[in-house]
Amino acid sequence: MKTWIVVVNRCEAKIFASDRRGNNGEVHFIEKLENPRGRLKSGEIDADRPGFVASSSIHGGRLVKKQSPTDRVSEMFAKKVAERLEEGRQQNVFEELVLIAAPQFLGKVRRNFSRELRECIVKEIPKDLAQTATDFELKERIWPEEEARI
Repeated sequence: MKTWIVVVNRCEAKIFASDRRGNNGEVHFIEKLENPRGRLKSGEIDADRPGFVASSSIHGGRLVKKQSPTDRVSEMFAKKVAERLEEGRQQNVFEELVLIAAPQFLGKVRRNFSRELRECIVKEIPKDLAQTATDFELKERIWPEEEARI
């Protein structure tokens, strides 16, 4: 069964593939999505400031929920990652999905998934491994030796 392993944080997403039944569960790198703006601090991001919005349908206007520029940038990247995964699902490139994400980013990514994409998730690991993930480390973390022999 073809599995995609996605290792993601607010700065980058790495996509790996594995066929647990063939090739002894070997993990291979597929692609990397980058979000260079994810490394910036709030003051360095050129973003609109939330606040008071005038509206013709509401007398007096309304307040917009405050969102920091870094949150906005990470939300946009989460959507981009979800769109890429949805594209892979629709093309039947994978059947199962393992999601390894920084804990504070996991919910943002998952919120953008379609119902069908959520159903593909077989394992979630709330850990930020995007900077250090290697093929071998992922294989050991996801399918320990005991499981690999089954």
